[in-house]
Amino acid sequence: MNPWNDYQTMRNSPAPKRCPHSSQSGVLKNGFPGKLAVCFALLAALPSASTAHAGSAPEVPNPLRSVGVVSGAPNVTTVASSALSGRNAASYSNFSVCVYFRYQEVSSIPRNLAQFAGRWADVEKQVKVSKVYLETTRNNQLGTAEQVEALKVFFTGRGIKVSGAMGLTTNEPNGFPSFDYSSQTDRDRVKAMTEFTAQHFDEIILDDFYFSNNKGDDAIAAKGGKSWMQFRTELMDEVSSNLIVGPARAVNPKVRVIIKYPNWYESFQGLGYDLAVEPKIFDAIYTGTETRNAESGQRLQSYQSYLQTEYFCRIKPGGNQGGWIDGSGSARYAEQFWDTLFAKVPEITLFNSQQIMGGMGGGFGAPPAEAADPESVLANVMAPIPQPDGSSYTPTMTARYAGFSAELLDRFIGKLGNPVGIPTYKPCNSVGEEYLPDYLGMVGIPIDLVPSFPTNAGTVFLTAASRFDPNLVAKTKAFVQQGGVAIATTGLMEALGDKGFQDIAEIEVTGHRVLATGFGRGGRGGIGGGRGGGGEAGPAAASASLNMLLPQMRHFENDTWTSMEFTTAGSGYPMLIRAVYGTGTFYALALPDDFADIYRLPRNVLNQLRTVLGRDLFVSIDAPDHVSLFVYDNNTFIVQNFQAQAVTARATVRATLLHDLLSDKTIAPSGNASGIAGDPRRLFEVPVPAHSFRVFAAEQETNGQGFDILQLSP
Repeated sequence: MNPWNDYQTMRNSPAPKRCPHSSQSGVLKNGFPGKLAVCFALLAALPSASTAHAGSAPEVPNPLRSVGVVSGAPNVTTVASSALSGRNAASYSNFSVCVYFRYQEVSSIPRNLAQFAGRWADVEKQVKVSKVYLETTRNNQLGTAEQVEALKVFFTGRGIKVSGAMGLTTNEPNGFPSFDYSSQTDRDRVKAMTEFTAQHFDEIILDDFYFSNNKGDDAIAAKGGKSWMQFRTELMDEVSSNLIVGPARAVNPKVRVIIKYPNWYESFQGLGYDLAVEPKIFDAIYTGTETRNAESGQRLQSYQSYLQTEYFCRIKPGGNQGGWIDGSGSARYAEQFWDTLFAKVPEITLFNSQQIMGGMGGGFGAPPAEAADPESVLANVMAPIPQPDGSSYTPTMTARYAGFSAELLDRFIGKLGNPVGIPTYKPCNSVGEEYLPDYLGMVGIPIDLVPSFPTNAGTVFLTAASRFDPNLVAKTKAFVQQGGVAIATTGLMEALGDKGFQDIAEIEVTGHRVLATGFGRGGRGGIGGGRGGGGEAGPAAASASLNMLLPQMRHFENDTWTSMEFTTAGSGYPMLIRAVYGTGTFYALALPDDFADIYRLPRNVLNQLRTVLGRDLFVSIDAPDHVSLFVYDNNTFIVQNFQAQAVTARATVRATLLHDLLSDKTIAPSGNASGIAGDPRRLFEVPVPAHSFRVFAAEQETNGQGFDILQLSP
């Protein structure tokens, strides 16, 4: 076998299989291991593509000197031979770990490469790095050919693949101003930067400054009567073709160009990111999964690291190359790593080289409290690391959180199927009820964001973002009439107004908000049965301290039914209304305007929401907020606890046994879910330590022959 030919075949394929997901919920590709893993194992063993390709592109002088771009550090013409080991880098079996070097590092490290080599050797003792991204430009500066080539030689000499990167911002410390893509001067600069980078690399990634926020005179004149959203998306589509991908391929026909999207996906289109067009222009996309602080103005819920990655796998099937994390609290750094790879992408990038070399004893690299908990996933993160020569190394860097996490996940990621969840329709470039799916994911409701209406699914969840499909109402009517279950939020119904779902059910969102103090189960035909709130809602059924504002809905009793209700000081209102239409069911769901209030919902109310939304899944959990459930199509699943204290989740699973894929132990059920004989669902008690997770395969007894995993995918 010639591995180079196999690598070239993979690279030249029109749709490289970088991610195992399909674009249609319910239609799933083959599992992640197999040919894809073989391809990436081959990559780790090959010389750098940029080295193999050296000499095929004509040598071009630094073009930016003629267009006013500042050059970086002095030329470097030699590399210390002592810095090169000539060995192949170690790698993980199911994914690759990469490190991003900003222009600041690329331009400065070659001045003292021998000193850097010592630091890098310590990094390699703590995490296996398969690839580095070397950024050629940032803040309108450009590295030199000598600097770039010096680092290429250093890393390829250690068996590490080398790719290029571009940080297209003019002044990062001053609010990330973009280039003025309506100015010929700036267009020439960006084109020249692209050509320089493509000359040196066979793969280039664009850092997430690649947007337009310029409102100078040139941009105002070019915009004309268009909205800023329309103008910028059209502009950046054109820039992508004519200033990035086209010029890169003209210089280097073999180059792959990747666009990395940021974590603020609800605002993309306002700054020119076009999820409907750009993924078709670029060879691959990349997901920004930096969920640093949930309480900031960005509302970065931890579940987003998984959900956005999975959404991008749907947008470009086979083309979401990886996720990208950066510094935060130490437990949060590890959680970003885990949740990104729970989405089954082949690569994860650590931003940046300086952050991962930060010490574990201070700043965002401080040791987590969980390291002192023997039951925690992170219990051994500080343990000495065995080295190939028989010695051990005591970890000192933030890189160890990544390395420890990678070693842990590599033990089971290949045993998971493809991610599945509740299809939640978010068309490309849509906005509405921003980040609601992330909050639902944080209360154990597995969400699968999909860019196309999931016609073949059994259930669809519709939010205000769904209205960006002009045919949404017609699609929903047909879906429900033919037997589907649709759940629409009051936010969507309010946005649609009198052009909504009135043909299905005459439910009105009045525009008023009511102060809820408690919750009941609902009336006849609902989840709890009975009439007019016939079920107890648990100890938090009525609480004057709850004080949660919820939308008021009006409907025709006995035509539609209250399935869940909330109560005020002296009245009751529907929280979930159920309507039968054709052979299917339509639900209208009232949610608080502040989605963080979802975390304050009583646990039994959360369970009712999990039941309605997750009706098609083989597993559900009864757990407090900030406990998430990740589900896969081969009946494996993960329960993750984001809380700072241990929790016990009660999992309802269609299985007779759970097999812990980390400990290799089994868990027997505590009973069946309903107490009714013949019910295939069993209850399992699942303790999860603070900031940890458990991963299971659901197994079924088979005719006294032992246990098999249920319904394995082909």
